[in-house]
This record gives sequence, structure tokens and C-alpha cells, in this order.
Amino acid sequence: MADVIAATEATLCQILADVLGLDVVRPQDGFFEVGGDSVLAVQVIARARGAGLVLSVRDLFDHQTAETLAAAIGGRPAASEADSAASPVAAESPLLTFADDEFGEFEEIDAGLQASEAEGEWETLT
Repeated sequence: MADVIAATEATLCQILADVLGLDVVRPQDGFFEVGGDSVLAVQVIARARGAGLVLSVRDLFDHQTAETLAAAIGGRPAASEADSAASPVAAESPLLTFADDEFGEFEEIDAGLQASEAEGEWETLT
């Protein structure tokens, strides 16, 4: 098991370095402390999934170093192409998920407005 976690940690360090444009990311470096943000987090997860790791953006937010993230996901079975092909749910699982209450602001904007009015309102908020 320790070998799996060490390999996962090394893979994560390389992915983090690539996405962040750094030469090296050490296992103890915090993702957000070395330049990561929420957009880059999605890229990290996409690359990690491409490397066969099973994790979510929530995992990266909860475990911000390669060391702690590898330990957290180390016991999960790696995703394989055969698994993804056999399970359309695994192949189409979202990179991000939101709780219902996280969309309240958007619903308030849209309430009672036509689609074009809602779009105009959204543009003024951004």
C-alpha cells in the first residue's frame, strides 16, 4: 500500500508542477500556496483522472498537498480505460458538483425575468 501511495504522490507532484508551470512541486507544498486557484484545480483533476487517479475537486480542496491527497485517495482503486468504457457513469462523472443551496443567487436573478433580461442582469453582476 505504501508503494501505491508513493507512486500516487509522485504522479500528483508532477501534475501539479505541470499545471502550475513550476519546475518542481514538493509533496508538502500546498496547492493554493504555490499559485493554484479554482480554475487550475479543475485542470489538476482532469489530468489526474487522465492518469487513472480517482479524485474530485473537493478532494483537492480538502487535501491541498500531494502528500495528504495521495494518502487520502491511496486506497481507492485506480480508474482504468476498461472501467470507464464499461461504466458510462464513471466516464461522465462531473469534475465539480454543487449543493442545491449554492445556486440560490442565480435563481433570484432569474426569478420573474425573461431569458434575455436574466442574461443582461448576469452580465452586470460579473
